[in-house]
Amino acid sequence: MSQPSAGHPGAVEALLAEHADLEARLADPSVHADQGEARRLGRRYAEISPVVDTARELRSTEDDIAAARELAAEDPGFAAEAEDLERRREELEERLRALLLPRDPDDLRDVILEIKAGEGGEESALFAADLLRMYLRYAERRGWKADVIDAEESDLGGYKDVMVAV
Repeated sequence: MSQPSAGHPGAVEALLAEHADLEARLADPSVHADQGEARRLGRRYAEISPVVDTARELRSTEDDIAAARELAAEDPGFAAEAEDLERRREELEERLRALLLPRDPDDLRDVILEIKAGEGGEESALFAADLLRMYLRYAERRGWKADVIDAEESDLGGYKDVMVAV
């Protein structure tokens, strides 16, 4: 099997090995006696699975490209398939590069959103209310829980100041 050509082949190989190890450990019933450890292993397994799946698909595509090129020597119809597979390989390499980028440790943390009306009086307060509704709807669609912590309403139903925990 060829090495995936995207990003860092050593990092991909290390993740493939770690994935196989995690798979074996999660299959062991004794690991599930410690629920905390099983949960930690399961989270890590789920975290690296997209990288492993993409790397495997990339390897398979590279093998298909090699086969299509061999067959193209005998049948020119396979040349077009090889070109399609080349484009697919480029897409997979780009996806793999994106998956290998380091994650921000704060990605899974909660945030406090504060919206304040600026200059403009009531119009600004009404815009702040529209902005709040937009953020609350966005959070709802993403499945996030959003709670208004503190709000100072204006006379016409807008907000001079509002804080939301997401």
